[in-house]
Amino acid sequence: MDATRYTRRGSAMPSSIPATTIRIDPEVKREATAILDELGLSMSTALNAFLRAPVREGGMPFEMRVKAPAPDVKTAR
Repeated sequence: MDATRYTRRGSAMPSSIPATTIRIDPEVKREATAILDELGLSMSTALNAFLRAPVREGGMPFEMRVKAPAPDVKTAR
C-alpha cells in the first residue's frame, strides 16, 4: 500500500506520482515562491500547471523567439 504524501498546503498528493528534481536559481525560486504563496499555490502545483500548458496547446503557451538581428548599418558617404 502506498503511503500518502502531502504538499506544503496539506492537501493529499498521490504517492504514485514520481518525484522530479530540477535546478532553479535560488533568487528566482525565492521570488516565485513569494508570489505563489500569495496566490495560494505550491511550487509543485504551479509547475504542473505550466507543464500541462504545452500539452494542451501543442507547444509553448507563449511566443518564443530570438531577438531580431540588428539591421546592417551602411556607412554614410
